[in-house]
Amino acid sequence: METQDPIACPLNNAEIASLMTKGTGTISGMSLKKTKHKKTKSVSGPEIFNLPDEEKNISCHRRSRSSRAPTSTSIGSINISQIKQNIYPSVNQVSSSTTLNQSTKSIEDNNMYNKSNENNGIIDLNVLNDNNVTEKKNTQSSESEWIIQALCEIENGFQVILDRVKQNTNSCKDAIAFLKKRAIIEEEYGKAMLKLCQTTFENTGKEKIFNKQGSYNDSWNQFIELHEKIGNNRLKFAESIGTVTDNLFTLLKNTERSRKQLKEAGLKHQKAVIDSESLLEKAKIKYETCSEAWEEAILEKERQFVEHYGNVSMSNQVNGYNTIRKKSLFSKNTVNPTKLQKNEDETRNKAAQANEAFKVQLISTNTIRREFFRNNLPRILKSLKEANDECDNTLQYNLGKYSLDYENALMSDATTISPLNEAQGLRKIIQKIDNAGDFIEYVRKPLFKGTKFEKNDIPFSEYKMQPETYSIIHPKTIFGVSLSEQLARDNTEIPEILNKCAYFIERYGLNTVGVYRLSGSNSAIQKLRTQFDRDASQVVLAEDSNVQDTLNNVTGVLKLYFRELPDSLFTQELYNEFIEASKTDDDRKRLVEIHELVNRLPDPNYLTLRYLIAHLDRVSANQKVNKMGISNLSIIWGPTLFGSCSSTKSDGPEADQFIDMKYQCKVVEVILSNCYAIFDPDS
Repeated sequence: METQDPIACPLNNAEIASLMTKGTGTISGMSLKKTKHKKTKSVSGPEIFNLPDEEKNISCHRRSRSSRAPTSTSIGSINISQIKQNIYPSVNQVSSSTTLNQSTKSIEDNNMYNKSNENNGIIDLNVLNDNNVTEKKNTQSSESEWIIQALCEIENGFQVILDRVKQNTNSCKDAIAFLKKRAIIEEEYGKAMLKLCQTTFENTGKEKIFNKQGSYNDSWNQFIELHEKIGNNRLKFAESIGTVTDNLFTLLKNTERSRKQLKEAGLKHQKAVIDSESLLEKAKIKYETCSEAWEEAILEKERQFVEHYGNVSMSNQVNGYNTIRKKSLFSKNTVNPTKLQKNEDETRNKAAQANEAFKVQLISTNTIRREFFRNNLPRILKSLKEANDECDNTLQYNLGKYSLDYENALMSDATTISPLNEAQGLRKIIQKIDNAGDFIEYVRKPLFKGTKFEKNDIPFSEYKMQPETYSIIHPKTIFGVSLSEQLARDNTEIPEILNKCAYFIERYGLNTVGVYRLSGSNSAIQKLRTQFDRDASQVVLAEDSNVQDTLNNVTGVLKLYFRELPDSLFTQELYNEFIEASKTDDDRKRLVEIHELVNRLPDPNYLTLRYLIAHLDRVSANQKVNKMGISNLSIIWGPTLFGSCSSTKSDGPEADQFIDMKYQCKVVEVILSNCYAIFDPDS
């Protein structure tokens, strides 16, 4: 009994067609990477296996770029039957040997499949734009299922619904941002109103003698009580807005989490389909390559027999009917029939193995694709649609709740100011004031008491000196005086010398190269020091004929002022902590530690440092012109601001002093580089 060749089990076309879905390299709802392979000569089909005549009419072609495009003339339609024919067209040209005849039943089954899909293969997506679609849907659930089914039929359906959910989350973020600020406004308004009412009540109670009494006082108290009610109403409204904001924030987190999980699941299934199709393409290439090698082996064997035995078929030669004379035994092209037969057997076996591997992989790939298109993709789209609907409804509900609360708050304010019943409103309260009666009641007591004039002597009036003369007699020394002491004495937050010098430098010196680096005249600096030491508020820094020299003198006296402070701006108490913080290698940790130390500075030191750093930041902002960046400014101001602290280490080794100076500069550099993080920009 003749043994059947392993390749004798051709693919059932009807079964293969039933596993096919639309698209050759595209998953519905997602764009897949289109696999490419080296084009080889097609050797499968009737040319090798002598298939029956009915099978010779089956289309045998490779997938091409044109086969991926739908041939339907309708823009919004998807012809599934046409797309099905473009998926692995080589399936219809499965190879078989002369000993294997493909079953006619498989072709009939395939034809039946094609006929059954001729009417069901087209889904018109243009109906999505039909205004009568909603009227044809009985329930909302059926409409949702219909939409999901339609999304499954388009390539970007998955991305469409993902984008819609993303739009919902963005809308939630906008609503949350608005409602947060809205709640802050209402809360600040309500608290300010209550604080104002409380302060007014306290002042009215303490200073009754200075305020009008009588009917005005009664109406005034009712007036303030009414405003207090309005403040309480605003606080309640702010609380209700906070509740709505919390609900929307919870909705946002849940929707984003669901979208992320469903997106990852969809991409996971997508990757499984892509990987399976890639393996299928490799199996197909191997199958075609082995079939081509088998074909070449057959042709080579035939050619060798013709050359050796003449124009006689191999079958006649084998049966002994050859009448052509044989070539010489010593011919160079001696044919080895055994070798040729062995080569043909090997290639046929490889082709059979590749055919089996291709069929197995094809079934596996189609199983994965069918599971994706029938189960996974609809399930994911349905879950995304449910998450989108939940976000839509919850967002709409909470915005409606906010609208209702807003209306109630306005109505409450309106009824408080002008009640609908007989109760007195704001206007009626003011109308109750009797000014004439209050005035008579006020002057009645003084008239009966009979007040008299007091005849006192004229007091001595002291001569007022000019400010310049007064400053000489009573100087307000600032050099070498404690910062807190001079600020308390002058009743200012910032030293006047810093204020005036910074203003002058920013007006004339921002575009000057080497500002703060160039030194001024010592005599001029000492003269300015004397003027500031008398009364800093009376010093006028005017533009001179030589602006450059004046600018250098001003920068010199300002640096001299900070160096001669009894306790440096960073204070002796925190000196070691600043130095240790600057030694930290981690930039983030170093910034946090220095920030904490700056906050621990006394109020006068903190306010002065904030003003100085803001001034230096404006200088460094123009460093392209003045060449004074943050690094250069830190080198100058580091030892200056740590001046009195550095002197305590003057007895130590010079190396230690140099190392401390390095870290002093580092502290100033960190503060300058992060001034808007350390200090409030609005301040």
